[in-house]
Amino acid sequence: MRLREEIEAVGLLPLFISADPPARNAELRERLSVPAEWPFLSDEVHRAADLYGIPISRALSKAHGYADGFIQPAVFVFRGEEELFSFVQRPSMLNLWGAARRPEPEQVLAAVRPTLVPA
Repeated sequence: MRLREEIEAVGLLPLFISADPPARNAELRERLSVPAEWPFLSDEVHRAADLYGIPISRALSKAHGYADGFIQPAVFVFRGEEELFSFVQRPSMLNLWGAARRPEPEQVLAAVRPTLVPA
Protein backbone atom coordinates (compact mmCIF):
# COMPACT_ATOMS: atom_id res chain seq x y z
CA MET A 1 0.00 0.00 0.00
CA ARG A 2 1.33 3.44 -0.86
CA LEU A 3 2.18 5.73 2.04
CA ARG A 4 -0.58 8.24 1.25
CA GLU A 5 -3.19 5.48 1.05
CA GLU A 6 -2.06 4.00 4.37
CA ILE A 7 -2.10 7.40 6.10
CA GLU A 8 -5.65 7.97 4.90
CA ALA A 9 -6.71 4.37 5.71
CA VAL A 10 -5.83 4.79 9.39
CA GLY A 11 -7.64 8.12 9.54
CA LEU A 12 -4.67 10.48 9.87
CA LEU A 13 -4.74 13.97 8.45
CA PRO A 14 -1.24 15.41 8.04
CA LEU A 15 -0.98 19.11 8.84
CA PHE A 16 2.08 20.97 7.61
CA ILE A 17 3.15 24.17 9.37
CA SER A 18 6.05 26.18 8.04
CA ALA A 19 7.62 29.53 8.82
CA ASP A 20 7.69 30.21 5.11
CA PRO A 21 5.24 32.64 3.50
CA PRO A 22 2.24 31.14 1.67
CA ALA A 23 3.79 31.55 -1.80
CA ARG A 24 6.90 29.59 -0.80
CA ASN A 25 4.73 26.94 0.87
CA ALA A 26 2.76 26.57 -2.37
CA GLU A 27 6.00 25.88 -4.21
CA LEU A 28 7.07 23.40 -1.53
CA ARG A 29 3.68 21.66 -1.65
CA GLU A 30 4.06 21.18 -5.39
CA ARG A 31 7.69 20.03 -5.18
CA LEU A 32 6.85 17.47 -2.45
CA SER A 33 3.56 16.44 -4.09
CA VAL A 34 1.60 17.16 -0.92
CA PRO A 35 -2.09 16.44 -1.63
CA ALA A 36 -4.28 19.55 -1.86
CA GLU A 37 -6.62 18.25 0.86
CA TRP A 38 -3.78 18.16 3.42
CA PRO A 39 -3.49 21.57 5.14
CA PHE A 40 -0.20 23.43 4.60
CA LEU A 41 -0.12 26.50 6.84
CA SER A 42 2.24 29.45 7.15
CA ASP A 43 3.36 30.51 10.62
CA GLU A 44 5.76 33.32 9.83
CA VAL A 45 5.65 34.69 13.41
CA HIS A 46 6.31 31.26 14.99
CA ARG A 47 3.20 31.05 17.18
CA ALA A 48 2.91 27.26 16.71
CA ALA A 49 6.63 26.73 17.33
CA ASP A 50 6.48 28.79 20.53
CA LEU A 51 3.29 27.04 21.67
CA TYR A 52 4.83 23.57 21.30
CA GLY A 53 8.28 24.50 22.59
CA ILE A 54 10.06 23.93 19.30
CA PRO A 55 13.53 25.49 19.39
CA ILE A 56 14.11 28.51 17.21
CA SER A 57 17.68 29.47 16.35
CA ARG A 58 17.24 33.16 17.05
CA ALA A 59 20.92 33.87 17.72
CA LEU A 60 21.27 34.20 13.96
CA SER A 61 17.91 35.89 13.51
CA LYS A 62 18.28 36.40 9.78
CA ALA A 63 19.07 32.70 9.34
CA HIS A 64 18.17 31.48 5.87
CA GLY A 65 15.94 34.46 5.19
CA TYR A 66 13.69 34.03 8.23
CA ALA A 67 12.94 37.29 10.02
CA ASP A 68 12.68 35.71 13.48
CA GLY A 69 15.19 32.85 13.23
CA PHE A 70 15.15 29.29 11.96
CA ILE A 71 12.59 26.89 13.44
CA GLN A 72 14.04 23.45 14.07
CA PRO A 73 12.23 20.58 12.36
CA ALA A 74 9.54 18.87 14.42
CA VAL A 75 6.95 16.14 13.89
CA PHE A 76 3.95 15.48 16.13
CA VAL A 77 1.11 12.99 15.84
CA PHE A 78 -2.02 13.57 17.93
CA ARG A 79 -5.28 11.71 18.40
CA GLY A 80 -7.43 14.47 19.83
CA GLU A 81 -5.44 15.73 22.83
CA GLU A 82 -3.38 12.54 23.11
CA GLU A 83 0.17 12.81 21.76
CA LEU A 84 1.09 9.58 19.96
CA PHE A 85 4.48 10.62 18.60
CA SER A 86 6.84 13.55 18.85
CA PHE A 87 10.20 14.44 17.41
CA VAL A 88 11.85 17.81 17.93
CA GLN A 89 15.27 18.48 16.43
CA ARG A 90 17.59 20.14 18.93
CA PRO A 91 19.78 22.90 17.49
CA SER A 92 23.42 22.16 16.73
CA MET A 93 25.96 23.47 14.30
CA LEU A 94 25.20 20.49 12.07
CA ASN A 95 21.52 21.28 11.57
CA LEU A 96 21.26 25.04 12.01
CA TRP A 97 20.32 25.56 8.36
CA GLY A 98 18.40 22.42 7.51
CA ALA A 99 16.26 19.49 8.50
CA ALA A 100 19.03 17.01 9.30
CA ARG A 101 17.97 13.69 10.79
CA ARG A 102 14.23 14.31 10.58
CA PRO A 103 12.27 11.02 10.70
CA GLU A 104 10.90 9.81 7.40
CA PRO A 105 7.09 9.58 7.09
CA GLU A 106 7.34 5.76 7.00
CA GLN A 107 9.18 5.81 10.36
CA VAL A 108 6.53 8.01 11.96
CA LEU A 109 3.72 5.83 10.63
CA ALA A 110 5.47 2.68 11.86
CA ALA A 111 5.76 4.22 15.34
CA VAL A 112 2.06 5.09 15.61
CA ARG A 113 0.58 2.21 13.61
CA PRO A 114 0.07 -0.05 16.69
CA THR A 115 -2.20 2.60 18.26
CA LEU A 116 -4.33 3.11 15.15
CA VAL A 117 -7.06 1.12 13.48
CA PRO A 118 -8.16 1.46 9.85
CA ALA A 119 -10.96 3.97 9.31
